[in-house]
Amino acid sequence: MVSNTARKLEKKQPQEKRQPIQSPDVNKVSWSPFERLLVTIGSIISLCLVIILLSTKVTINNQQHHLQDLQGRISKVKNSNTSSQQEIAELTSQSHLKAAAHKYGLSDQNSNVRNINK
Repeated sequence: MVSNTARKLEKKQPQEKRQPIQSPDVNKVSWSPFERLLVTIGSIISLCLVIILLSTKVTINNQQHHLQDLQGRISKVKNSNTSSQQEIAELTSQSHLKAAAHKYGLSDQNSNVRNINK
């Protein structure tokens, strides 16, 4: 069963923070000139690679925009060609030719007409 009695808690004393003990025998070793050279060369190479990556991305974006512009122009020319082909088909239709002949007083004789399709 649940008890409603409170227990007396003992206060704990805070533990002391322990700091690592450094023995007097341990000395920090400085970097050798070869290690400094390697780090410097590695940093320069990394910087060059980052610059090359960014310039490549900018070039790719510019070429992508150029490609989109060309595709837009191509679609406009295709639409224009389709429109011109429809107009040519309409102007060379039999009914239009008969109307033009009638307008200028020409007669149409089917025996003298040959259709040639390419």
